Amino acid sequence: PMRMTFHSDLGFRTLIYLASATPDGATIPQIAEAYDVSENHLRKVALHLTKLGLVDSTRGKGGGLKLAKDPSKISIGWAMRRLEPDFAIAECMGAEPQRCVITGNCGLQSIFKEALAGWFSVLDKYTLADAISGSRRLKLLLQIPA
Repeated sequence: PMRMTFHSDLGFRTLIYLASATPDGATIPQIAEAYDVSENHLRKVALHLTKLGLVDSTRGKGGGLKLAKDPSKISIGWAMRRLEPDFAIAECMGAEPQRCVITGNCGLQSIFKEALAGWFSVLDKYTLADAISGSRRLKLLLQIPA
């Protein structure tokens, strides 16, 4: 089954936390505690989000993470394409489809490509703002200070 990597999952959860946080943002320890994840792993995710231009990171006292863009400007589809390393649902869709002897001669490859395109067409309709709207309990569940 198709599944996001933990890195991408945590990337989206970090974006949701920051979109729900105060304008001052949050620290890695705050986010790690809210999701009960390793600070070390979260640092790697935060670095990736920073390189993508989705998060601003400030070091030192008073530092932390903030969204670099308004949540309504962060496309879920765009972020997914950049957070996930591989969308090869089957071996024949990978960068080096060498193992399957029927690659290019069966219909599954085109069916899976069409399904993936449909999946992205849905993700492209939504932004981070959509992902946080409608949940009044989000800040409470994430232990975000008021």
